[in-house]
Amino acid sequence: MTHSSVLSSVKFALVAILCSTLINRGFGQKSGNLVPIKDDDADRSTLPTILIACLVRNKAHTLPYFLTTLENLDYPQDRIAIWIKSDHNEDNTTQILRTWGQEVQDWGLYHSVSIEIIDGPPFRQSDQETAFTWSSKRFQLIMRLKEEAVKVAKKIWADYIFFIDADVFLVNNQTLKNLVAKQKDLVAPMLLSGGMYSNFWGGMKDYYYVRSDNYKDILDSKITGCFDVPLIHSAVLMNIRKKNLPNYHPVSDEPEDDIIRFAVSAKAKGFTMEVCNDMEYGYVLSPMEDESSFNADNIRLQNLRVEIAVYWPDGLPVSDLLKQFVQQQNPPSTIGFDQTYLINLQRRPDRLQKMDHALEILGIDYTLIEAVDGTELTEETLEQLGIKQLEGYRDPFSQRLMTSGEIGCFLSHYKIWEHMVKFHVNTALILEDDVRFEPYFVYQVQRVFEETSNIFLDWDLIYLGRKRSQNAKEPWVENSQYLVHVDYSYWTLGYALTLRGAKKLLAANPLEKLVPVDEYFPIMFDKSNNMTWKMAYEKRDLKAFSVEPLLMYPTHYTNEPGYISDTERSSILFQPNCTLKRDEL
Repeated sequence: MTHSSVLSSVKFALVAILCSTLINRGFGQKSGNLVPIKDDDADRSTLPTILIACLVRNKAHTLPYFLTTLENLDYPQDRIAIWIKSDHNEDNTTQILRTWGQEVQDWGLYHSVSIEIIDGPPFRQSDQETAFTWSSKRFQLIMRLKEEAVKVAKKIWADYIFFIDADVFLVNNQTLKNLVAKQKDLVAPMLLSGGMYSNFWGGMKDYYYVRSDNYKDILDSKITGCFDVPLIHSAVLMNIRKKNLPNYHPVSDEPEDDIIRFAVSAKAKGFTMEVCNDMEYGYVLSPMEDESSFNADNIRLQNLRVEIAVYWPDGLPVSDLLKQFVQQQNPPSTIGFDQTYLINLQRRPDRLQKMDHALEILGIDYTLIEAVDGTELTEETLEQLGIKQLEGYRDPFSQRLMTSGEIGCFLSHYKIWEHMVKFHVNTALILEDDVRFEPYFVYQVQRVFEETSNIFLDWDLIYLGRKRSQNAKEPWVENSQYLVHVDYSYWTLGYALTLRGAKKLLAANPLEKLVPVDEYFPIMFDKSNNMTWKMAYEKRDLKAFSVEPLLMYPTHYTNEPGYISDTERSSILFQPNCTLKRDEL
């Protein structure tokens, strides 16, 4: 992603992968395009053998990412057999599988590779209305192929079979090793989707999905471990050394659905299905509707890639060989704003890496603003800059003075406002570096600001992400579907600002009576809960609104694993009643 940087701061388990083209390969030299993970463990040859089975249909958009994460699994490849079946493709799935299959043949590192491709014409089964219709013949074929995979796995004396769908992305390369180590008969790694969908059911009644009381707690990892659930799918490891294995034959009157029949069979045969969330394993695309399209599913993949990017430094990787098959990215733009600014601390390159990747996927070109690092500020620096805390300010919760991190955060935003005024930037999108984006973020932003033009909204600031106050009264803007009149709010995760708004924020001389920036905004649009603070600012006419629902949220919340605050966990610099002079930043 191109961006400009300005304004430096104050300083074997044979794994059967059901997908289809028959290539049983011997050992040979790898070409070098795909570099397998180096085996460092001394006893890796004693690990169970796995057949990885994958069934693929019309997954050209996911395959480069899926196959790369498959390659990256930290498990001895000579103890993995690959078994892929692919059928009825209307996209580039066949070419991708053939290219990748030839490459892994050249590696000669896997125990065996079997990729069988069954293509048309005809490219659809006779009872399919669309490429994505889950018809009776499609379910019958899936169940027959999965039964075939189990027979192949047994024939080659595999210990386990790992069924995995081609829209599952195991970004944690320890997934397979960790699942095998649990020595369970039927187990799945819990997969995230960026929403409430996952690869397990918390409950089932009359063969229909039922949301259990603990489903969300498991999904959100509020409780962790391995949990007995009625159904798992999409990524399932099964111990095939057991006798009387679950299958896809009907037990009673269950529907003609592979995952339901398998779950019912498992229960009838006394097998326990478990889903594990003891670590972060990976992601899965939510299912498509029958009437969906290739483009719609590709956009959903983009949404998921953005979600992965803000949590995993490498995002969703693609091998050099498979990059040629990655579908075209969005061309970079500022999505309708004159400028998009990204604030990042120089000592937090991890956040910059994640945000840069996410914004590249979104197609957002940005200007990097090196944040003012509060840890480098001193009382002398504040005095030279003429910065003074607002007399009487205390944090509403802890009753402390402002921290150095809060001061640095304010100055970082302040630099952007100054830059907007100096270079006549009429509209800007301002982003902090610890945010996650809602699906279809760019489309939703553009829709909001198209509406502001259509209803002739007179605005200075529009929140895209914030923390609402509990008792907020926020009526809808007249004739708007997406905007509300904003009440007292916290956080400055992301907001849009006009040139007029920037001028108002600067004209109030906030450095002479400083408060945290997320307290400053409500003061300026006259919604602060503290009358004393408001009175320190005579002109409070910032025209502020918020999108509803919000379009961005923090990546982590207080007390969650991975939560780090660069503002709250910093020292106090101000002394009560200190008086300093103001100079230029």
